[in-house]
Amino acid sequence: MKKIILALGILLSIGGMASAQKVELSERDEFIRYESSLLGMDENNYYVLVGYSYDKKDNYKGTILYTYDKNLKIVDKTNIDEKTREVATDAFVTDNKISMIRADYNGGKIHCHVIDKATKKCDTKTYFDDNLDRRDRLLLSTAKSADDSLFFAMKTVYNAKDESIKSSKMILFDNELNELWQKEYFAPASSLFLTNDGEVIAVAHYITDDNNSVVRFTTINGDDEVYVDEEFQNFRIGDINVAACNNDELIMYGLIKSDDKRLDKIGRTYYKGFFSFTYNLKTRAIGTINKYDFTADDYKIIMNQKAGKKLKVADVAFLQPLEVLPTSDGGVVVAYNPDYETVIKSQYGTSMYKSKESVLLWRLRPDGTIAWHNGFRRIMNTGMFENSWYTPHYITETDEVVFIVEDDLKDKLDNESPVKIVSKSYAYEASKPAGKLPTRISMIRFDKDGNMTKEPLHSEKKMLLVGKHYVLDNGKAVLLYVSNKKEPGGLIRIDIK
Repeated sequence: MKKIILALGILLSIGGMASAQKVELSERDEFIRYESSLLGMDENNYYVLVGYSYDKKDNYKGTILYTYDKNLKIVDKTNIDEKTREVATDAFVTDNKISMIRADYNGGKIHCHVIDKATKKCDTKTYFDDNLDRRDRLLLSTAKSADDSLFFAMKTVYNAKDESIKSSKMILFDNELNELWQKEYFAPASSLFLTNDGEVIAVAHYITDDNNSVVRFTTINGDDEVYVDEEFQNFRIGDINVAACNNDELIMYGLIKSDDKRLDKIGRTYYKGFFSFTYNLKTRAIGTINKYDFTADDYKIIMNQKAGKKLKVADVAFLQPLEVLPTSDGGVVVAYNPDYETVIKSQYGTSMYKSKESVLLWRLRPDGTIAWHNGFRRIMNTGMFENSWYTPHYITETDEVVFIVEDDLKDKLDNESPVKIVSKSYAYEASKPAGKLPTRISMIRFDKDGNMTKEPLHSEKKMLLVGKHYVLDNGKAVLLYVSNKKEPGGLIRIDIK
C-alpha cells in the first residue's frame, strides 16, 4: 500500500490583506458560509470565491475572492460583486482574468462572471435568458476543451405538445469568456465533445418502432454543420456519451435500455447494462459494440441499498456521467455517479434529500473494448448542503484512478493506516471522530488493473468537500476546498506517494 501524506492546509483567517476594497466581514461572518468555489490557479496563486450570509435568513454579507499562495497562505481577500456568489460549474484562470461560469441546467441560462486580476472588477453577463412556455422542455448542454482554452454551451427547447425542437441556440467562448461565435441550428444533443480547435461534436439518439437505436453524429463549427445518422440493429440505447476523439476516431459509451417490464427502475427509465464502441467520423466505420450486463452487485451500488432492499416508490436513482479521465495509452476511464433522491415529509413540509454516494466505473482501451469494471457504494448522505454534489476524482501519471469522498464510519475500509494533521479549524487523525455526524474524508484508489483500496483521512468535525478539485504535479497531488458552514473553510492538499 502506498503511503499518503496530507500536506498542511492553511485555512481562512481574518488577517488577509485586501488590495481593492475594504473587507467588512467580522470574524463571526467568516464562520457563516453560503456558497464556495475553487476557481483555479495560475503560476503563483490559487483562487477561491466564497459567498457569505450573516443570519439565518441568508441575508448576504458579501462575496469574497480569496487568493492563496503556493504555500496555501492567504495573501489577499477582496469584496466582489455579490452576483458572483453562485457556485461555479466551470472556471478558467488566465494571466489577466479569472472567469467563472454558472450553468443553470434547470432554467437554461448561462451566467458568466469575469474578474480582472489587477482591479478585482467583475463583469457579469447572462446568455440564453429568453422567455419560454413553462410547459416546454429544455436541455442545456456544455462542454470544455481538453486544453482549457474553449467553452461551449447549447440550449435546445422542445415543444410540449409533440417533443419537436422549437429552437436550438449555441455559443462558443474563449477562456476569458469572449464570444467567438453564436448561432442557431437544429442540432439535438445528449452529449457534446469540444475539440481544442473549436469543433463541436454533438451526439443524439432515439429508439425506432422496431426497437433499433439511431444515433445522430453532428459536427459543428462557426461556418458549417454536417450530420450523419447511424442505425444499430437490435440495440436499445438509453444514454450515450463521447469519451474521447483521437484522429477522428470517437470512443463512445453509454447505458443499455432494457425491456419495459424490468423491475429495476433507474433514472425514470430502465437500464440493464453498459456499452462502448468506436466510431470514425471520416469513414463512418463503427467498431465492435462491447456490452456489459449489470449484475446484482451493480444494482446494489446504483440503488445504494443492501441486499434484499428495494427502492421506495417515491425514491428515484439517476445515473450521472462523471468527467472522463484519459489514460496514457489513449484510452479512457469513464464513470457514473448514481444520484439517489428520497422524498422526506415532516411537520415542516416536504423536501428532497439527495445523496450522490456511489460510483460505477469502466476503463476502456483505445479501441473501445472494456479493460476492467469496478465500483463502490457509500452510506454518507450529502443532503441539501452547499454544492457537495461533486465527486472529486482524477488519474495519476501511472493510470491510478483516485476518488476523494465523504464517508460514514460504518463503511469498512481496507486500510486503517494512520494519517494525522492538525490545522487551525480541522483536525485529521487516526482515532474515531466524535459527534452526531461521524463523517470522514476517504481516498478510494483503483490501480491500472482495476483493483480497489480505501484509505481513511479521519476528521474530528463535520466537513464537506466543496466544488471541483485541481490536480497538481502530474497527478501526484490534488488540491481541495473544504467547508462546513459553521467554521472557516480552507484549502487542503493531498500528496500521493
